[in-house]
Amino acid sequence: MHESKRNAQLFTSRRINEIAAGDLSFLLEIAAVHEKKLPDFFTVLDVFELCFLELSKSYRAEYYFKNTVARKILFGIHSLNTATVIPEFRVGKNKADCVVLNGRSVCYEIKSSYDNLSRLPDQLASYKKIFDEVFVVTSHEHLEKVFENIPLDVGVIELTKRNTLSVLRSASRNSEPVDVPVLMKSLRLKEYKEMVRLATGKMPLENNTEVFERCEKELSKIPSNIIRGLFCKVLKETRKVDKDYVTKLPESLLMAGISYTLKQGNRRSLIKNLKINLSKEMLCTTQFLEVSSLS
Repeated sequence: MHESKRNAQLFTSRRINEIAAGDLSFLLEIAAVHEKKLPDFFTVLDVFELCFLELSKSYRAEYYFKNTVARKILFGIHSLNTATVIPEFRVGKNKADCVVLNGRSVCYEIKSSYDNLSRLPDQLASYKKIFDEVFVVTSHEHLEKVFENIPLDVGVIELTKRNTLSVLRSASRNSEPVDVPVLMKSLRLKEYKEMVRLATGKMPLENNTEVFERCEKELSKIPSNIIRGLFCKVLKETRKVDKDYVTKLPESLLMAGISYTLKQGNRRSLIKNLKINLSKEMLCTTQFLEVSSLS
């Protein structure tokens, strides 16, 4: 398990930023652990691909789930031309793991084998206040408890042992009124102002201390089906995925590219640094330096 968790750390924001900055020390440590599985000469990208393969076999935790959902749903069903994905979208006291916006808003709440299900009912109740459809994405180990503890209108998707997404129950289209106060707190200033502008034809001109109340009041007058459409339309623009950047990344780094904040220069550096050539001889040197620093 320790080795598996170390593999997963390679896909964290901290490690991705290190590699973008040219610091390969942690990646070389990981590569040394997998030395027998690597060819004599390999690239930074090869290490990522190997570690992601290892995660698929032994540690399908949150990042693996999120990346699989984004890859198979955003790229497999939709496209970056017509849809966007928002990770960690705040709704009330909760954060939706993955939200895909196309013609409708679909929330995917992830529960890996390592997650606790105690908060799931409260999370789903929050998400149903604003999203068109809500799914739970989980592994076989949790399926029975998930089906027992969630509403019938929430869909269920299993990440199978073959690492495919199997829809076991479709989500019902939400017909309840949108909870405007909850929605407002999930949006940025420019987003709810733009929704009001599109709905009324007028941009709210109040100062920042008053505009929130004005926008909430205006949106509360609008039918929920209109609000749902405006929500998708506006956030598809304001939370748009950088297509040029993300499509240059390997599939294993899709969610890292979508989730982590990197400056434009660091994004270019990351793509470039993935091609850096390495060798097993370098790994031996790295291991020697580690031993020397401990002695």
